[in-house]
Amino acid sequence: MSKKILVVGATGNIGRTLVNLLAEKGESVKAATRHPETYQAHANVEAVAFDYDQPESYGPALAKADRLFLLPKAGDPEADKTLIALIERAKQEGWVGHIVLLTAMGVDQADENLGLRRAELHLINSGIAYTILRPNWFIQNFAGGFILPSIKAMGGIYLPAGDAKTSFIDTRDIAAVAAEAFTDDRHWNKEYTLTGGEALSYQEAAAIVSEVAGRTIPYASISEDDARVGLSRMGWPAVQIDFMLQLFGAVRQGWTAAISPVVAEILGEEAKTLKQFAEENAAVWK
Repeated sequence: MSKKILVVGATGNIGRTLVNLLAEKGESVKAATRHPETYQAHANVEAVAFDYDQPESYGPALAKADRLFLLPKAGDPEADKTLIALIERAKQEGWVGHIVLLTAMGVDQADENLGLRRAELHLINSGIAYTILRPNWFIQNFAGGFILPSIKAMGGIYLPAGDAKTSFIDTRDIAAVAAEAFTDDRHWNKEYTLTGGEALSYQEAAAIVSEVAGRTIPYASISEDDARVGLSRMGWPAVQIDFMLQLFGAVRQGWTAAISPVVAEILGEEAKTLKQFAEENAAVWK
């Protein structure tokens, strides 16, 4: 049987890093992307066509893949439906023996009938070996995502996060843990919460970015109403805004402050910090 790992989301921060790490380990990788013709593939990597919104792309992408990396479609509050459909298609194809599923920190505490918890439980009960990774908010958001546009447009970070802390995690650490999960069966049928090694408020995070950037980048906590207006002006659909505001409600309640030792335990080195990331990407904020 052909041994290949299909990585969904291969052009994203986590996916691209994971593809490269697996290729470096000598694994054969199928990089799933909407535009395989433009994907810069390395040795051991085959770019394949895949689109969450086109179920007809699932079968060809999964062909001869014995392992599968899944993550939710970005910004989709109903991503669980797509994930469940992909898990079912993987069962039907009959190749996949192990799935690494990325969800989010705290999903295991959610009602079993809601969102990503439904996808997790579907995988757990699928009969396919699994590894579930639940990361906290990404450090990379400070250099992209929803934070950088605020810095560029208004000179600061304006979020409905209060003074609550978050143990931000670098997406490179997430990818590295996923690579270990694929290449070491001791991680089969395990569930891991992934965080950085420090919990920071957005005020503290803004101070770190400011120091590295050489200019003041303030943080101010704003109301949900103001956040809704700002995100709407950025072109966000109402359903995605509602989803984001729910997430920040969890931040304010302290759900994202916990620190997990898993990254250091699995990788044998401390999780990357915001300070490290900022120093590597200082030009973004200047």
